[in-house]
Amino acid sequence: MSETEPKAQKILVVEDSHVQAKIICRHLEAMTTFRTVSADSLQEAARVLDTMRDEIFAAVVDLNLPDAPYGEAVDLVQGHGLAVIVLTATFKDEVRDALLARNVADYVLKESIVVLDDVESKIERLFKNQFIKALVVDDSRTARGTVRNLLEIQNYQVLEAENGRRALEVLDAHPDIKLIVTDYEMPEMDGYELTSEVRRRYKKQQLAIVGISGAGESAMTAKFLKHGANDFLHKPFAAEEFSWRVNQTVELVEIVCELTECHEQQAAGN
Repeated sequence: MSETEPKAQKILVVEDSHVQAKIICRHLEAMTTFRTVSADSLQEAARVLDTMRDEIFAAVVDLNLPDAPYGEAVDLVQGHGLAVIVLTATFKDEVRDALLARNVADYVLKESIVVLDDVESKIERLFKNQFIKALVVDDSRTARGTVRNLLEIQNYQVLEAENGRRALEVLDAHPDIKLIVTDYEMPEMDGYELTSEVRRRYKKQQLAIVGISGAGESAMTAKFLKHGANDFLHKPFAAEEFSWRVNQTVELVEIVCELTECHEQQAAGN
């Protein structure tokens, strides 16, 4: 393992059903490079975290355990600084609101036939995101903080800028930024101008841009896309929508980049 490669390569699975825990662990180990460690109670999860925390990257946690019926296991794992994917048997509004208030990375329904694939893809995305720098551009400190929090929940490295001109300075200092989330209405340089200027420097497969705005202009989406953005979100947006759209955008950029590199290598070989 190189010095830059993270040591935390295990996933903690907290599930009181031994059958379900075994199925999840086997699937993750078969489909990813991660090893797993399981716990069937809050007490056991605490013991594992006390002895193996440095080896664990993220956790998959059942929301309701016999000795933790109100999501205490989620709080325990988050208290150790780990990203959490929650398994829940119900999808009621109050459950969803409680999970979002806890800032979990995601939640999946246990009854879903694609639950294992969802967990697998989410863990892989969280792992990749820790190496990605994202820049949040908004003249409102509160708005920047909100978006920053949503990105950090998804494991991105986050930088901030208060307007487009400052964003370009940050980009000059950090040319390895791979994602920009920018508001439209800002002093000195707005979101359209910033997007156009970034596109003069970076292609879409090199750096993703997601525009956001609370302005009521009907053509806002089209204008952002025409200026070179990869996607656009209207404020206010749900946390799940934001994380899904941003992660999907980054994933598409990665796929295009890989295909482009593959094509270039094949062309060079010919």
